[in-house]
Amino acid sequence: MSYLALYRKYRPNNFDDVSGQEKVVAVIKNAIVNNKVSHAYLFSGPRGTGKTTIAKILARLVNCENLSSDGKPCGKCYSCVNYFNSNDIVEIDAASNNGVDEIRELRDKINLVPSNSKYKVYIIDEVHMLTTQAFNALLKTLEEPPSHIIFILATTDPQKVPLTISSRCQKFQFSKLDVTKIVERLEQIVNSENIDIENDALFEIARLAEGGMRDAINILDQLVAYKNDKITLEDVYLVNGSISYDDVLKLMNAIRLNDKIEIIKFIDFFDNSGKEVNKFVQELIVFLKDVILYKNTGILTGIEVKNSCVKSVADLYDDIILYNFIEDLNETSNRIKFSSHSSIIFMTAVLKFSNNYFCEGTENISREIIKKSFDNKKEQNKKEQLKENISREIIKANEASSMSDKEIKVRINNSLALASKSFLQELKSNWNRIDDYIYDDSFSVVSGLLKDSVPVVGSSTNLIIVNRLDSVVNRINENILLIEKLLKKIFNYNMQVVAIDEDTWCEEKNKYIINLKKGIKYEIIDSKEKNTERKVKNSVDELIGLIGESVIEYK
Repeated sequence: MSYLALYRKYRPNNFDDVSGQEKVVAVIKNAIVNNKVSHAYLFSGPRGTGKTTIAKILARLVNCENLSSDGKPCGKCYSCVNYFNSNDIVEIDAASNNGVDEIRELRDKINLVPSNSKYKVYIIDEVHMLTTQAFNALLKTLEEPPSHIIFILATTDPQKVPLTISSRCQKFQFSKLDVTKIVERLEQIVNSENIDIENDALFEIARLAEGGMRDAINILDQLVAYKNDKITLEDVYLVNGSISYDDVLKLMNAIRLNDKIEIIKFIDFFDNSGKEVNKFVQELIVFLKDVILYKNTGILTGIEVKNSCVKSVADLYDDIILYNFIEDLNETSNRIKFSSHSSIIFMTAVLKFSNNYFCEGTENISREIIKKSFDNKKEQNKKEQLKENISREIIKANEASSMSDKEIKVRINNSLALASKSFLQELKSNWNRIDDYIYDDSFSVVSGLLKDSVPVVGSSTNLIIVNRLDSVVNRINENILLIEKLLKKIFNYNMQVVAIDEDTWCEEKNKYIINLKKGIKYEIIDSKEKNTERKVKNSVDELIGLIGESVIEYK
């Protein structure tokens, strides 16, 4: 066979000819020039992005006898001249040689020195296809190979390579190639081959290749075989099985008009043409992505005919509808994968979408959705503003209610002085009303603190609450104004509140009883006064009754 496929004919044989992967090329070239080549490499990335090509270039350059200081091969030594037929560059397809026997055979041969080169290079393509036993057989050899051996492992599925293997390699991630890089390379090829092709066709080939240089060159090769005269954009769609942008616009118009007959005709024609439905669905999703990009940023990407269609669709559809359509198409794509009636699944999804959004005789759902979205956004802004106001209120409350130790003592004293057993029992019986404000935007911050706390001494003007956790006690006292506001809202009393922990409450209670027995009684004091203990008229028995076990006991 005299004809050589274009992707093989124009495969780069030095780093200067490689398109894209600049970072990978720079690192490997510097390693070769500085004689710091690793014993094992792992190249991973999408198909057709240059993994095997760079592996072969690396194998050539490490064996070049007169390599220049900038990493260019001499092109005259034995390794350069016999680059394609060297016995010292061994390429293994792991997809068809994935057994343990093949790897053991490789392991037995690596001790043989290179026949005509400095290094013997083993390139194992699609290495993730090796079996577990094969990986285990390779492991020790890969870790400590002879000094004349270099392993280059390539894979499109790096997560399937065991960590014990990948950790022993220098890893390089190959990325998809930019459309511009692919077009530049295609232009070099068409100029060398004297191929007459439209510039738009080159860009469309690059887009359809999805970042793979080899796929792009293969599409070009098919087009050259298909047509002897000038290759047009329509030829690209015909050979690749794609739909033109004019056809996409035609479908989007039919959906917008809810023209069911036109939609069915379009999909029937598409199906009868033998085109792949799921491929078209994926391309339609990408097209709608470009429409959203244009509507929101004004950016247009691609050829002029595509940009014209993007603008037209952008005028027909609102953002919300485009978002929903993309989601529906993605779900449809997933269903198609598991169905033998892909065109029916696609047609049903499109008809359903068109009917839901653009059905005649009903109010335009598009406007309803946008209005609903606007209302939701407005409501969200209100909530955010409310939260911001609450935050400010809490901050103000914190600043105003940061109680000193003296103020806490005064409030404890006054609560004990005015304690009412009947009031406390009523308060405790209705304490669960705080639950009603757990999800209230205004009081959710503090209602949770009160829910886990217990009132132990109180009156219509003063209240002591207890919590087991010091952190909760501190937060209550820090938010005391907001808490007093909530209690006013629930119980309709203006109470001065103070929170203390269990240990403090036990101390205060015991101290209270001891003082009563000594004749030291409590009366209301002002926070400005220094002395927090005063005599009052209540008898000792009356005061002990106020804080009896039935009142203070809690869980």
